[in-house]
Amino acid sequence: MPRNQDEQHSNLSAGSSLEAEGKRAIRDARAAGGSTAQRLRSQELWRDESGRSLEDYPRPSVAVDVAVLTVPDPLDLELRYSSSSQETESEGGLHVLLVLSEIRSSNQPLSKPSWSLPGTFLHDGETLIQATNRALLTKAGIKGLHPRQLKVFDELRRDPRGRVLSVGHFELVNWEKIRQAVLFNPDIRLRSVRSVAEKRTRVRIDHREIVSQAAERVQADYRSVPDPYRLLAEPFTLRDLESLHRRIDPDGTPAKDTFRRRMMNYLVDTESTSSGSIGKPARLFENNPSRTGRNRPT
Repeated sequence: MPRNQDEQHSNLSAGSSLEAEGKRAIRDARAAGGSTAQRLRSQELWRDESGRSLEDYPRPSVAVDVAVLTVPDPLDLELRYSSSSQETESEGGLHVLLVLSEIRSSNQPLSKPSWSLPGTFLHDGETLIQATNRALLTKAGIKGLHPRQLKVFDELRRDPRGRVLSVGHFELVNWEKIRQAVLFNPDIRLRSVRSVAEKRTRVRIDHREIVSQAAERVQADYRSVPDPYRLLAEPFTLRDLESLHRRIDPDGTPAKDTFRRRMMNYLVDTESTSSGSIGKPARLFENNPSRTGRNRPT
C-alpha cells in the first residue's frame, strides 16, 4: 500500500512538473507569436497516459499525388509529339498526365529529372483537396477539377527524402479541360496508362501503382453504367458510346451485341437521329438519370 502511495505521489509530482514546464514555455513563447503559444498550450493539455504529447511521436510527412486521366484526341497527340525526340504516343486509349520532376538535396540531386504525377506536400492549415488543387495549378497550370481520394500509399521506402505518406487521388476528365495545358506546356507529357503499366514510360517512385489503381477504378465504373464521368456530350449514338468504352477499358468491354443490350437498361431513346453521317442515320440516346444518377460515381 505505501508503495502504491509513493508511486501515486511520484506521478502527481511528475504531472505538476510537466504542467509547470508547459506554462513557462507558453509564457516565453507568447512574445514570439500567438501560434507558437497556442501549439504549446495544446501540448500541455493533451498528453497520453505516458505523459507524451503529439510532438513526442514521429510525424511522417504527408503528400498528395493526383492521377489525371483522360481520353485524348489522337490528332492532337500527333500534333504534340510528332517532332519530339520524346516517346511518341500514337496509341489510343486511357492516358495520364505527367509532369517533369526533380528531387534535390542541399548539395546534389537525389534523382535525375523524371516524370511523375502532379503532387505536393500538405501545408499546415490545408485540407487534402486544397493541396491537390494547389498541386494541379502550380505543377500543371490546371484548375477547376475535383479529384477524389484513391488510397494511402505508405511503403516505408517509397520516397528517398524520408518517411512520406502519399494520399493518392484521381480524376477522369474530358480532354478539352486539359488540352491547352498538355499541348503547350513543355514540362507536361501525356502518356498512355498501358505504357506506364508496362514500364515503357518511367515514372518516379510508386506513381506507377497509383496510375494503375486509378485506371482500375475508372474501368470498374464504366463496366457498371454507360458514361459515369460524362465524357460524351448528350445526346450520343451507341457507336460513340461503345468506342469510348473500348478506349477506356479494351479488355473489359464485351462484344458489340452484348454491350448494347447491357447499356440499353441505362439509356433513354431521344427518338431523334444523328445528322451528317454516311448511311442510315443512327438513333441518339441520353443517360437515364433515374438509373445512372446525375453526377459521377462517388
